Amino acid sequence: IYNCRFDMDPYRLSTDIKFANQIAQTLNIDERMKLQIALQKINDSESITVKDYYIALGLQLNVYEFPKKKFYWSSNDFVFKELPEINLEYKSQVDGFRAPFKGQHDDILIAVPEGDGGQDNAAQDNDGQPVDVDPLAETDQDLDIKKPPKPFTELDRLAYVVRSIDQDCTALPVGALKLTPTHQLRYNETFKGLSMTEALKLQNYQHFKPAATEEKLEFISRGEAVFAYDFLDPLTTDLPKGCWSVHTDSSKTEITVRSLLWPGYLTYHRANSNIFGFVYFGDGIKNIDLPFLL
Repeated sequence: IYNCRFDMDPYRLSTDIKFANQIAQTLNIDERMKLQIALQKINDSESITVKDYYIALGLQLNVYEFPKKKFYWSSNDFVFKELPEINLEYKSQVDGFRAPFKGQHDDILIAVPEGDGGQDNAAQDNDGQPVDVDPLAETDQDLDIKKPPKPFTELDRLAYVVRSIDQDCTALPVGALKLTPTHQLRYNETFKGLSMTEALKLQNYQHFKPAATEEKLEFISRGEAVFAYDFLDPLTTDLPKGCWSVHTDSSKTEITVRSLLWPGYLTYHRANSNIFGFVYFGDGIKNIDLPFLL
């Protein structure tokens, strides 16, 4: 995952990607140049890499309380296409995949059992019988039908993994974001960075996703979030306990907060500066054994 500020300039990719050196990862010159060109076509973008895939995340900022996220994906051709929504039909099986990504997005990982697709993929009622579709009906509820099952492909798995990493990991230092009086999230232009002492404390980092804990939701509903910067969920409440580790480099100026749940993810911040972001270099496999290792 590569992420910078809301107003990220894609040309910062070459300078910010060096923070991944702390986990012995980087992008080569060819990848950097092609990504910079490709990201110019997507406004307010960030990028994620999972093996042979690159993903760009567009942010729609003028949304109440939290930007709307939209993901795009690319393989080695660096031509971005919209990432499909999660195929929840096979959600329970996805975490069980332990094999690395192949880079073949149309590979079928879970085939539809023979006969489950219906005749010519026709719409079916709850008893599995074909039904005539009313062209004037607006929703599936109006039709009272179920959609025919679809095979689960590597692209479906990629969509699930990308959103899982985004949900579990993406984080920024407290103070980097602000909530305006109209309840819109913005980059805090007055943020000068955390001190080295504060940057080494896990409590000074919060998730880059809508608040979910009761405490933060009440804090926002009372209107107090406009006057504070810690209005999103902190990393300290994440489970299992101990799933994050904080590190500094030899210069004692650059801090990385690393996930043990998704090895390869880190949030980075240069103390006493407005340089921060997050990046992921990994195989897209969640460390589901972590609770038993801590």
